[in-house]
Amino acid sequence: MTHKCIAVAARKGGVGKTTIACGLASVLASQGRKVLVIDLDPQSNAAYVLGTNPTAAGTAELLVGGSPEPLEAAPGLYVLPGGPDLAGHNIQLLDPEDLADIVAPMAYDVFIFDCPPGVESLERLGLVAADVALVCTDAHPLAVMGAGRVLNELKLRQQKGRRGAKRWALALSRIDLRRSMDQALDKQLSNAYPSIKRLIVHQDSSLAWAAAERVPLMQYDANCKGAKDLQAIADWVLNG
Repeated sequence: MTHKCIAVAARKGGVGKTTIACGLASVLASQGRKVLVIDLDPQSNAAYVLGTNPTAAGTAELLVGGSPEPLEAAPGLYVLPGGPDLAGHNIQLLDPEDLADIVAPMAYDVFIFDCPPGVESLERLGLVAADVALVCTDAHPLAVMGAGRVLNELKLRQQKGRRGAKRWALALSRIDLRRSMDQALDKQLSNAYPSIKRLIVHQDSSLAWAAAERVPLMQYDANCKGAKDLQAIADWVLNG
């Protein structure tokens, strides 16, 4: 089955990765696609912000051979929760290609893998299963360093001819050009990674409130600036 697989990753937490993953999923579902968010984070934030039960059976069960039922967050938008079982020893021992093999026959148009910060074995499952990766960062130096580590892993896998994402971009998160650090971020990244596409998600209260109120973005405010930014990212992912 032909489908698009998107990994959303950031080696540092708190940079808006789950907000981007879930917002992008909502945008793509609103365009008529059947989308499954696979939450690889033991904190299970994706299932929570999409308004579903974050404690339901989900990704861990899928990875060990089960058949958990994806939870419907909106028409065309489904999620498999993460949860503490992802930190189990049997999950840590999985081959990096296992998730790619598991999702290959599943009947969705788009898979979005919400990768966890700081758990490289789980992040790698998403990066290897993806054909496109969004590497998230904000202006914090530690976030930029974390993004660089993800980019290095992607590049190394590509150089070795390994399975995994073949295209990737930097997703600059929560950007407010009134802040000096945010003004400098794009230039800093363009100097460090001149050949890598940079996609901007501006600071937008609707993105934050949609997550806080547990409503998919396109149901919360389809016309907000964040939704427009994510629509541009969706266009790049699908057509770039």
